[in-house]
Amino acid sequence: MQFESTHAPLVSVVIPNYNHAPYLQERIESVFGQEMDDMEVILLDDCSTDSSREIIERYRGHDKVSHIVCNDSNSGSTFAQWKRGIGLARGKYVWIAESDDSADAGFLSVLVPLLEAHQKAVVAYCGSHIIDASGSVIQGADWDRMGKKAPRVELLDPHTMIRRNLLMNNGIYNASMAVFRRETAPAIDSRLTSMRFCGDWWFWAELAMRGDAIRLRERHNYFRQHSRKVSPSASKEGLTYREGFTVINAMADFLDLSQRQREVLAGRTLKRLKRFPALSPRCNVEIRSGFERLLRGDGWRSPVKLRLLYELDKVMNFSHLHD
Repeated sequence: MQFESTHAPLVSVVIPNYNHAPYLQERIESVFGQEMDDMEVILLDDCSTDSSREIIERYRGHDKVSHIVCNDSNSGSTFAQWKRGIGLARGKYVWIAESDDSADAGFLSVLVPLLEAHQKAVVAYCGSHIIDASGSVIQGADWDRMGKKAPRVELLDPHTMIRRNLLMNNGIYNASMAVFRRETAPAIDSRLTSMRFCGDWWFWAELAMRGDAIRLRERHNYFRQHSRKVSPSASKEGLTYREGFTVINAMADFLDLSQRQREVLAGRTLKRLKRFPALSPRCNVEIRSGFERLLRGDGWRSPVKLRLLYELDKVMNFSHLHD
């Protein structure tokens, strides 16, 4: 614990770090450089093997740093760090500021007032500049597709948010681009901590089920792409789909999709699987199980379902016989 204060900050900024020493100081300074300074900063390190601990220790005693927690052994999960940070947070809102990303000075001063103005909103998020390891914007990398005619601020009810921005893809693709209401945060349990690729997607989907979402079509976040990231290797192993069906099925149930809507969703997912470069054989059974569940399991048969399962089995190199 860094200081004792009776004042609960408006925002708790959680910076979970693991071996991001080249980017860590930039990240921390981008937080301290925010125009809105009613915050506490929680610095976490998951037993880094680089110089991260040395960088973090420079901020011990800073008047905004409420906690510095450095693990003696690696937790093995980003979401174990999220859980620790949210558990320590005292703010009304939480910003998971990933340690390899950055933000402009107006990030909090734009997003937090939107949440303050809409008490039923559980999360507000903006767009991102996609940057490389050196911090340069990657030209042509547009993950937001905002559109010139789209409204600057959009208030989305749970069903609309999930249907438009979470069902087929994780629209909140980088934790650093979002601020959420702490009291509405989903519990982080073994479902999330066991995931390597889709845990954040699950977190945002569960959060979105609990209230409205605010989308700001401006870029105030900098999402860094570099070789140290876990996501690309997990994607190559097929975890996008092995883990992703758990999230997709939960959202399909929440939306109460019809049989026809489930077929369409399954068909779109199948198209992506066909384009996938390489799937680990260990993912096959779980992917097929998730696909079947999306199509309502074994208790329902239709020509469309049988065709989709047949196509899936060809993609997965299965040899199932269908009824």
